[in-house]
Amino acid sequence: MNCPDLSPSARAALVHHGAEVLRWNTRFSLISRIDPEQRLLALQQECDAAFRVLHAAWPGFRVEGLGSASSLRYIDLGSGGGFPGIIWQAWLQDVGLPGMTHVGTLLVEPRDKRAWVLEQVALAAGWQIEVRRANWGRHQPSPHLPPAPAHDLITLKALRLTDDEILSGWRRERPVGGGPVTICRFCSAEAGEPATRAEAELGLPAAAAFGVPATPFSRRLPFSHHTGHDALLISHYPNGA
Repeated sequence: MNCPDLSPSARAALVHHGAEVLRWNTRFSLISRIDPEQRLLALQQECDAAFRVLHAAWPGFRVEGLGSASSLRYIDLGSGGGFPGIIWQAWLQDVGLPGMTHVGTLLVEPRDKRAWVLEQVALAAGWQIEVRRANWGRHQPSPHLPPAPAHDLITLKALRLTDDEILSGWRRERPVGGGPVTICRFCSAEAGEPATRAEAELGLPAAAAFGVPATPFSRRLPFSHHTGHDALLISHYPNGA
């Protein structure tokens, strides 16, 4: 399935986001201070390309067991300057994923100044998102109210957490149970094997098991952009965890 382009209004929101990243990067580090304009462009292109490859693969994943929930809640861990959190928020708000209705976004960023920038960007775009100043995991605060059942999509770009650590925090988000959860990590496309030592250290389930829809699985989705080749390393738990 071809992924539609972002609308002019969504692109304008991301242009504003990029301008804010460059503006505040001079005060505190959001991206590299060495050629920040080129670094910003590379991050934007990488996050765009990653969403497009997920969008293309999503219908097939759902057939193989990604669940039938129609509501999608997006959670980005260690959001930093908003990569991919802010960029994927724009895509989910404007384009979405096939068969899913985007119902909410949570950006988790413990550093106060970075969290403030994320809040200002969301406010300027008119997005109703939650920015939580916390570390994700066993000791994170529980939400005030349990969210409605949904399929949760969790992304990590800079953080290196195991699936157990991610799911431990996720269970605190879902005190009364939840639907499927899909974890997307950004990684290098250099490793060609579906199960590397690094993936084993992260506690990922085995590669996709066809014909067993209730079984957790992992998979790589390679993608290219103007500055290189990367992949989404996906682990999925069809019945929660």
